[in-house]
Amino acid sequence: MNTDTLTRSVVEALAGRSIRKIAQDPERGLRALVDIGAATARGRFQRHYMNVIQGALADENCPYYEMVCRTARQTEERNLRTFGVNVGWQSWTVGARRIRDCEAANGFDVPWSMTFHMGGGGNGTDWSALVRSGQECGIWTYFLHAGGDPDAAARAAALAEGAPACAFLLFVSQKSVYPLLEELAALDNVMTVVDTAGGDWRRAAAALREERRLYGLWRLCAADGDTDAAERWLEEIQHEGALAAFLLPGPACTAAGRARLSRLAEATWRSRRYPMLVFDYYKDILLVDEIISDRSCFAGVLPDGRATVYRDGQERPGGADLRKVALAEALRLQCARSERTLGRKIV
Repeated sequence: MNTDTLTRSVVEALAGRSIRKIAQDPERGLRALVDIGAATARGRFQRHYMNVIQGALADENCPYYEMVCRTARQTEERNLRTFGVNVGWQSWTVGARRIRDCEAANGFDVPWSMTFHMGGGGNGTDWSALVRSGQECGIWTYFLHAGGDPDAAARAAALAEGAPACAFLLFVSQKSVYPLLEELAALDNVMTVVDTAGGDWRRAAAALREERRLYGLWRLCAADGDTDAAERWLEEIQHEGALAAFLLPGPACTAAGRARLSRLAEATWRSRRYPMLVFDYYKDILLVDEIISDRSCFAGVLPDGRATVYRDGQERPGGADLRKVALAEALRLQCARSERTLGRKIV
């Protein structure tokens, strides 16, 4: 057993014990969990994240207390423990170290996560091979977008089943949740993220709670980046049991609209207003990447296998076809360290 595997086993055991303590005695359990995090926070992002959490927990009236206690009580311990360790240890520690080694040796940026658009005809793409290639580069977290395509949602669940050490965030429509409940019950490395467009999302969230599954909610924001509508949405969903809320700018969202949404997400972190974590999807993915390896890099894959980049405020096709070239080669083409496009700070 190597050192990383041994340390992971210890972290899992301690995290599981802390989750059980939180359900029984929230204050002591939270302090124990924070102490574990501080003791094992080796990477830059982990230290940054733990500073944020410790600052939040200094205020006993912080809504994050409600969020953590609620999540510990309503979520199956294995799901919460496995997903958390897969992100916090496997991705942000083991993976981050591998990413920095790859970048130094090969001269191209490696993202900490990948976004897979699996709906609408993704049968020709070998998603499992992409995950295996990603692991070799240090990528252990994957955002899977299945939308309202039940076949894509089933492919995403199978993908997660085949990579138990990875963390998967599965973005699905409300109707896609129900056929997946049985599979999700066995997938402790998955957080399901439900689309709130339409009126039936509360029933889907309730079904996930009944199965004691970890879940979040997401909203595709209007082209004008209407922060008033987004803020009303956050008010509406804040007590619906979600660990996280994701704001995704729509395809036609202007630069000004994206900036307003980003400021809204940042303001929720500063004010700690809601008992859930609020994310600006693209900017926060890039922020984590910048903390891990000093430069931001984004990598996605369309259903037809074309790689995507994040450029000029949009996710766009990057040119490489991952059905024909290896992931490392696509990163070399699109994220070369000599190219400054992907290394800019995102605004």
